[in-house]
Amino acid sequence: MFGSPTARRAFAVAVLAAGFAAVPGAAAAQGGGVSGLLVRVQGDVVVGDGESADVLLVINGDAEVRGRAAAVVVLGGTARLVGARVGHLVVVRGAAELGRGTVVEGDVWLTWARLDQAPGATVEGAVHRGVARFGWGWLAVSPLLSAGLAVLVVGVALLAVALGAGRMRRAVAGLTGDAWGALAWALVLFVVVPGAAALAYFTVVGLPASLVVLGLLLPVAGLAGFAVAGLRLGTWVLRSRAVRPYGAAALGSVLLLAVGLVPVAGQVLVVMAAALGAGALARTFGRQVGSATEAPAAENPGGPDGLPPWDGAEPGESSRTPAPGAF
Repeated sequence: MFGSPTARRAFAVAVLAAGFAAVPGAAAAQGGGVSGLLVRVQGDVVVGDGESADVLLVINGDAEVRGRAAAVVVLGGTARLVGARVGHLVVVRGAAELGRGTVVEGDVWLTWARLDQAPGATVEGAVHRGVARFGWGWLAVSPLLSAGLAVLVVGVALLAVALGAGRMRRAVAGLTGDAWGALAWALVLFVVVPGAAALAYFTVVGLPASLVVLGLLLPVAGLAGFAVAGLRLGTWVLRSRAVRPYGAAALGSVLLLAVGLVPVAGQVLVVMAAALGAGALARTFGRQVGSATEAPAAENPGGPDGLPPWDGAEPGESSRTPAPGAF
């Protein structure tokens, strides 16, 4: 579809870069030119007068905003807005205090949290309370941001197919062909590893490694797992047998994003799908490392472009050689 392998890789990288660029740009459009990302774990953050942020995320701490922010998210603490102008506000297990002169241009999402709104504070959107109405709707601060997030997720899926089509195929096949294996690896990735990282967080030596694991590796694993689950879904819908199924990866990712918009149930399904997809991918890596000493012929059945035959089926099912250029 895209010619040479180099062209395919360049296309996937360009799409991914566009996704990263679209997210902050869209937030800036929503928040009136604000810029920057502020994240704080186990501590407080203050955005003073004349200061701004695209997204302010505080975990187990308080956030005080006197300037501007496109989105403020506080998990386990108090969001204190004093004469601030904020796009959207999310508080989980805490409190939202809106002081005089504060303007929230969008919605306020409260889960196990209370709202203290002073006279003169304005919420131009709606106030949502409880888990059932929390959803992922707060992410849609504007159509541009929603499109940017979608491009980012789809770009990751396309990049994974472009750079590792064979491994993605094996992961997709293992997702349903060896569900118990994928589940075991998912538990290791998202239960055992975070638990160990959380314990290491409270040690001087383990703190940097825990931050890398919790802040970088786990999100990357989640994105990769989402790509695997999306590819499986897209392959099932399109019955794709392409050597590099870009269409199936893109369609499946969009469908999973749509499922995630359903409050609670949709989010649970998407999280489970991403976790199992990451587990299937880790299982594939584990098997590849375990069989590294085997003969090359056993690793490469001789499919097109040196990749194994692909039909999106579980191991043991028959496969056919894909038609050239097929989606």
